[in-house]
Amino acid sequence: MAPLPRSIPDPTLEAADRALEVKGNRKPGPRLGMGVIGDECARKPFYQIRWVSPVFFDAPSIKRFDDGHRTEDLMAERLRLVQGVTLLTVDPETGRQFEFKDHGGHFRGFCDGKIIGILQAPRTWHVWEGKCTNEDKQKKLEKLKADLGEKNALRAWDFNYYVQAVLYMHYTGFDRHYLTCASPGGRGTVSVRTEADPAEAMRHIAKARRVIFSDVPPERVSSDPSFFKCRFCDFSEVCHGSRLPQRNCRTCAFAEAVEDGEGSWRCARHEDKIPLDFQYTGCGDHRFNPNLVPGEQIDAAPDASFISYRLRDGTYWVDEGPQDGKST
Repeated sequence: MAPLPRSIPDPTLEAADRALEVKGNRKPGPRLGMGVIGDECARKPFYQIRWVSPVFFDAPSIKRFDDGHRTEDLMAERLRLVQGVTLLTVDPETGRQFEFKDHGGHFRGFCDGKIIGILQAPRTWHVWEGKCTNEDKQKKLEKLKADLGEKNALRAWDFNYYVQAVLYMHYTGFDRHYLTCASPGGRGTVSVRTEADPAEAMRHIAKARRVIFSDVPPERVSSDPSFFKCRFCDFSEVCHGSRLPQRNCRTCAFAEAVEDGEGSWRCARHEDKIPLDFQYTGCGDHRFNPNLVPGEQIDAAPDASFISYRLRDGTYWVDEGPQDGKST
């Protein structure tokens, strides 16, 4: 039998994927999202809000995100077809998506909507969240719903989603959450209703505060870099390896989050708030937060004009700023 022809690349589609990656990889967000604070590794959201490493999304990932956004809109349209259902996906007071803020504006979340009239509990307002996953993960949710009961399924299925749900219930004052999980394109859908969990919500609100206002990274999920959650983490080389973090205001020893309601950051050296656009690059006085450097601090000038380290690989390195830092 003749061998099957190898796949022939299409340069146009490849160019489209590269353009999609350029469009889909923007600057990191300035706030800590309520959808990530439930991560088992508390150090991961700490690194996220401090822009420690670039996070790159390839074309397949961006396409999955697009599937999610389009399927969410499709699901909202279908729910509104049910007589008696009212689904609000826009806050009538702002004309934008429902938004929740805490910790001086540094902790933020956006829920997909608020819904009333679902046939299981027609008189109760629910937070609505529309998720889109692959069919395997959807089937897992369906099985957990059957095995554990609807109210317990979300926590066992995806703890990050569960924390997001209880936080949104906390900030809306609702005591019910309605999650619809559709396959891409919305051909199949599973739903679960979840009850409020005030203790879990408060625990993660407190966790978010520690992540935002401390300059010391929390404990990581594992000290073993080969642990699967560490191996596939975007921050593994900084957390476990010898890579220095990105140089920007958020990784600087002089930067601190300000609880002013606007999610601002302040520079202790220049005694002023730092404009957001400037935070992405920083200035010539940048000195890495020693807690982010992969090594042991061994000396520093009183004015922090230099900070010296013995790095994990045994080399000696002096942080003298972006122009003349050197290693030996």
